[in-house]
Amino acid sequence: MKVVFHLDSDETPTFELALANITNLLNDVGKADVAVLANGFAVKLFVEKVSTKFREALKELKERGVKFYVCNNAMKVHGINKEDLFEFCEVVPAGITKLVKLQMEGYTYVKP
Repeated sequence: MKVVFHLDSDETPTFELALANITNLLNDVGKADVAVLANGFAVKLFVEKVSTKFREALKELKERGVKFYVCNNAMKVHGINKEDLFEFCEVVPAGITKLVKLQMEGYTYVKP
């Protein structure tokens, strides 16, 4: 099973829902190839100083194999540097391109 969760807003309830969805999925199926793609305003959610509340939940998901992709284009718009992000985030040149590629690789698209 391969799933990509797409986040494009910086709304805390949506972020909490996405984290819960991912946790529930992994608890239900055991192992899955899960990715989170953040672009637009959602890149702010992966700034370590801003999202301290979510640090442990994100680290736990990373330890369970979840991959976190953050759009470089959106980071530039919001004045975010790679060093500002959680260390486990992978910066991709264009979030939309990564999202399309993941879907072409068979990932199911989920928009919490």
